Amino acid sequence: MTRVLRTTAMVTVFVLIALLLPVGAFAKTLEEWMAGYDTGAIWFGEDFHYDITDEEACWELLMKPITVLDVGQREVVSPRTGPGNDYPKVNTDKLGGTINGSSAAVHVLGDDEDGWTKIEGLDYYNRVIRGYVRTNLLKTVTPREDYGIIIDKLTQQLYVFKEGKLWSSCAVSTGLPNDSQPYNETAAGEYLMCSRMGDFDSEGMICAMALRFNGGDAIHQVPYTFLADGTKRFSTWESKLGQRASHGCVRVARIANEDGLNMEWLWENIKVNTKVVVWDDYGRRQPYPEDSLELYYNPNRGSYYHGDAYCKSVKSRYTPLTGFPYSELDTGDYADLKRCTTCAPVLRKAEIDELNRMRGLEPLVDDGVTAPTGEEGAPPSSLDTSLVHKSDEGDVIIVITPAGE
Repeated sequence: MTRVLRTTAMVTVFVLIALLLPVGAFAKTLEEWMAGYDTGAIWFGEDFHYDITDEEACWELLMKPITVLDVGQREVVSPRTGPGNDYPKVNTDKLGGTINGSSAAVHVLGDDEDGWTKIEGLDYYNRVIRGYVRTNLLKTVTPREDYGIIIDKLTQQLYVFKEGKLWSSCAVSTGLPNDSQPYNETAAGEYLMCSRMGDFDSEGMICAMALRFNGGDAIHQVPYTFLADGTKRFSTWESKLGQRASHGCVRVARIANEDGLNMEWLWENIKVNTKVVVWDDYGRRQPYPEDSLELYYNPNRGSYYHGDAYCKSVKSRYTPLTGFPYSELDTGDYADLKRCTTCAPVLRKAEIDELNRMRGLEPLVDDGVTAPTGEEGAPPSSLDTSLVHKSDEGDVIIVITPAGE
């Protein structure tokens, strides 16, 4: 009874304190959650070139063996501050400070110390966690040699490599963290596809054909909900493809591109132990597309702008669609057009500016009137994907027109 009364009194005191404190006194901002930690932006090294067109370098990365923690794919390991269980965990935040077993790569930072080894890995917050784990948990795995996947959080594209060559890409949505759920981030790093989860329900959203690659994170089809008549509604989440939107999973387009790539293709072709690489976007600038880039719309009361004159969302009697240059997207009637969710064309300049602010970069300013289309030395993967083309022989080429021409 004494313990109950004492507990009640303590609760009463805490409630009174909470009422007297300003709103948000116990809350953290996203920046505060990340304070003091390196992030996935440093995982591949300071001199790493995020060049999706360098097929040789990308394939070498995708084929490189990785070291994982040899526990179950749904188990986590909490690194310790020193070599032993007597040392505290490095971090105890909700869903933080842990590294997922079986699939998430770790870097070995030292030699064995009485059965313990210092490593670094990434938690759900995209924070680099450095600490000690049991040496016998370290296991080196060689990925499959047929396919590899790179997910670039800058371009919000999933790239499939096949037998050393960039085969195709499609639009995705990676995690969108916030102050109350910083663990919604999709952590950068290297992973192994570890199981086929199938369909699952996430707060009323059906996520189909899920492939697990990092504990609770999976690559799955853009979600849908059932309507009263039994049909599926994808529009709410499909409209966000090409930008951050998920709780940490990677949402993939359901409508196949010209190469046949979509989530169904991944489900049928990507097997366990395929390597998945996630490139971070922080500190990397997304430039504007060229003003001369051609976009398309249906002048017969069409409501969307498209990146494909034969977009599959448009009835064939209206194709090919009418073209107009990107420079006019925010002018006249074009300003009212919405972005097509099927062919996922380029974003408007204001949207690109906002995404760059989220990456810690201010919008580029040229003469106060227009912003330049890129920055000197920008790696090809920092260019909009509409600039990446394939020749008839299958070679990937970059088409760049100097600003102002």
